[in-house]
Amino acid sequence: MGNFIKSTLAAAVLLAVPLNAAHAACWTETAISAAKVRDMETMLMVSALRCRASDPGILPAYNNFVRASRVALTQVNDTLRRQFADQGGLNGYDRYVTSIANRYGAGAEGLNCDDMSSILAAAQAERGSLAGLARLATAANVEPVLTGSRCALVVASRR
Repeated sequence: MGNFIKSTLAAAVLLAVPLNAAHAACWTETAISAAKVRDMETMLMVSALRCRASDPGILPAYNNFVRASRVALTQVNDTLRRQFADQGGLNGYDRYVTSIANRYGAGAEGLNCDDMSSILAAAQAERGSLAGLARLATAANVEPVLTGSRCALVVASRR
C-alpha cells in the first residue's frame, strides 16, 4: 500500500510540473495590459525623437509625460520583468524591449507626427494613472507582440 501512495504522489507531481511551467510562460491580463502600456510608451519615445524636427515641442512633452507617469511606468516594467523572469530570464525582457523600439524605428504604421502628438497629449491627460494609460493604449489599438500565449481564464462557479 505504501508503494501505491508513493507512486500516486510521484505521478501527481510529474503532472503538476508541466501545468505550472505552462502557466508561468503564459501572459495574464495584467501582463498584457503592462505590455500594451510599455509598447505605447516606446512608440511615443521613438516618435518624439523622429518628430522633433517638425514639432519642437514633442520631445519636451514626452519628457514631461515620463516624469508625470514614472510610478505607473515603473509598475509596468516591474510586471514585464516578472513575466520574463518566469519565462526563463531577464535577457528575454531586454530583447523584448529592444524589439519594440526597433518595430517603431521607421514610424508607427498609419500614424504621423500629428497623430503621435495627439496620443501623447491624451497620455499626459491621464496624469500618471496606470489604468488610464492602459485604457488609452487599448483605445489607440496598441497590440504588443507577445512571446507566448495568453493564460486561460479560470472562472469560478457558484455552488
